[in-house]
Amino acid sequence: MFSFPSVDLLISETLLAASFIIGLIIWAISKKWFLALIVFSILGNLSFLVNADSRMFHLYHIIWLKYFSLLIWPFINVALIIIYQKQKNGNKNN
Repeated sequence: MFSFPSVDLLISETLLAASFIIGLIIWAISKKWFLALIVFSILGNLSFLVNADSRMFHLYHIIWLKYFSLLIWPFINVALIIIYQKQKNGNKNN
């Protein structure tokens, strides 16, 4: 696969910044910081998964980020969603 690592890195950074801004907007609208954190985490993870086949991870010596975003970050996102749902359901019972 032919890719430009510098362009791939720029795309990932732009998507990560957009994820942060979207998270801030969610927080500003809903006033729920945990929900904003979940949205940022999921979108941030996707920003690196988009370029999972890129050579940028090897060229910039961030191969750990590739494995983290493929193997660990999705489980963190699932855990955050489960915690959020438990908190949401706990507030309904009170």
